[in-house]
Amino acid sequence: MDKRDKPKAPPRKPYIWEIILAMVILIGVLVYSVAVLGIDVHIPFIVVAALTALIAIRMGYTWQELENSILKSIASVMQAVLILIMVGMVIGSWIQGGIVPSLVYYGLQMIHPQVFLVAIFLVGSLCSIATGSSWTMIGTLGVAAIGISEGMGIPLPLTAGIVIGAGYFGDKLSPLSDTPNLHCAIARVNLFEHCKNVFKYTIPSFLLALLMCFICSRIYAPRSTGGMSSIAEITETLHDSFVIHPLLILPVLMVFLMIALKIPAIPGILLMAVVGSLCAMIVQGANLHDTLTVLLYGYSGDTGSEIVDSLVTRGGMDSMMYITSLILCVSAYGGVIDVTRILHVLVEKLLGRVNSPSGIMISTALCGFILNIIAVDNYVSAVMTGNMLREKFIRRGLSPLNLSRCLAESCAITSPLIPWNTCGITMLGMLGIPVLKYAPFAFLLYIPPIMVIVISLLKKGIIYLTPEEQAELLKNDSAA
Repeated sequence: MDKRDKPKAPPRKPYIWEIILAMVILIGVLVYSVAVLGIDVHIPFIVVAALTALIAIRMGYTWQELENSILKSIASVMQAVLILIMVGMVIGSWIQGGIVPSLVYYGLQMIHPQVFLVAIFLVGSLCSIATGSSWTMIGTLGVAAIGISEGMGIPLPLTAGIVIGAGYFGDKLSPLSDTPNLHCAIARVNLFEHCKNVFKYTIPSFLLALLMCFICSRIYAPRSTGGMSSIAEITETLHDSFVIHPLLILPVLMVFLMIALKIPAIPGILLMAVVGSLCAMIVQGANLHDTLTVLLYGYSGDTGSEIVDSLVTRGGMDSMMYITSLILCVSAYGGVIDVTRILHVLVEKLLGRVNSPSGIMISTALCGFILNIIAVDNYVSAVMTGNMLREKFIRRGLSPLNLSRCLAESCAITSPLIPWNTCGITMLGMLGIPVLKYAPFAFLLYIPPIMVIVISLLKKGIIYLTPEEQAELLKNDSAA
C-alpha cells in the first residue's frame, strides 16, 4: 500500500504542557497588549488564535478542520451580533425621540440634598438600564454627582462607589447593553430569558444595597446644598433641547413587558426601535432623513452643555461595530480552542471532582472573578469562563441560563473592583477616585457574587434541564 494512501491519523488530545502553553499565550498576549501597550483586545485575540492554531496543527488538526470550527463558532454568535446592531438603533432612536432625555429629566427631579445618595443610586440604576451603558451614565451623571458631593461635603469615594455600582447594575440587566448580549452569546441562551433570570436574583442584592445607601445617607448627611447647580444645568438643557413629557417614559416599560411575555429578542428590539423613531418624528418633529440617519450613525448632541452632549451623543448601528467585531475575533479564537478541546481538558484537570450543582455554580463565579484579575478585561474573563464551563453545566443537567447568570454576577460587575482591570482604570479616569477607595462603597459590585455563592450553597435558584433538553443541547453542541 502506497504511503501517501495511508489514512490520516485522528488528532490526539492535548498534552498538559500544550494546555499550559496555550493558557500562557492567551494570558500573556492579552495582559501585555492591554496593560503595557494600552490597546484594545481585538487584534491580540487574532494573534492568540493564530498561535493556538499552530498548537492545534501539531496535535494533528488540518487547517480545513480549524477553519470549519472557526466558521461554526462565528455562526453560533450571529444572533447576538444582529441583536447588538439593532440595540444600537434603539439607543439612537430613543434619545432622538426624547425617551431617554425624559427619563433622565424626571429622574433628576427626584434628587434632594437630604436623600442625595439614595436618589443618585436609584436614578443611576434607571438611567443605565435605559441607555444600556454603565460608562455613559458614570461619565455623565456620575461626574455631576461627584461635583455635587464635593459641594455638599459628602465623601467622594462614597458617592463614586454608589454611582459605579448603580451603573453596572443597569448594565448587566439592560437588553440594550452589550454585556448581557455577550453573555447570552457565550452561554447560547435567549436574551430576555437571561435578563429575567438575572433580574429575579438581583432583587435581594439591590434592596440590600439600597438599605446600605440609606444608612450612609444618614451617617454622611450633607453639610450644605452646594453643587446642585449641576443638576439644574442638566435638567434645564434637556428641557430646552427636547420635548419632555411623562408619557415618553412609557416605552421604557416595553422592556419589562417583553421580558414578561417572552417575546423573541430580535422582533422585540426592532419594535422598540420603531417606537423610538415614531416618537422622534411625531413628538420631537424630526424628519425622515434625520430619523433614518440616527438609526445608522446615532444621535449627536449639540445642546451647548458638554455634560448633556456626552449623555445624548450615543447609539446607531455604527456604535456597535466595536463590540460586534470583538465578538467575531473572540469567536475565531473560540473555534480553535473548542475543536482542540484544550479548555475542556483544563476544566477536567482543575474541576474534575466538582460535580454538585452548587459546586459548579460557585466555581464559575470564582473563576470569573479570578480571570478578571489575571486577564484584566471583563470580556476576556467572560469568554474564557463560559467556554470552559458550558459543557460541564449541560452534562450535569444544568441550564445554560445558570452559566449566563454567573457570568453576569462575577465577570461583568467585579471588574471595576480591580485596580489594573480595564474597567477599574476607566473608572479612575472618569471620576478621579482610586479603586481601593471607592470599592468598599460599591455595594452592587460585591453583594451579587456573594449572593450567588450563598444561594447556591442553599441549593436555591438553580435551573435544571429536562432529559430531553439536555439531550438536545448535547446533540446540537456535538453537531457544531
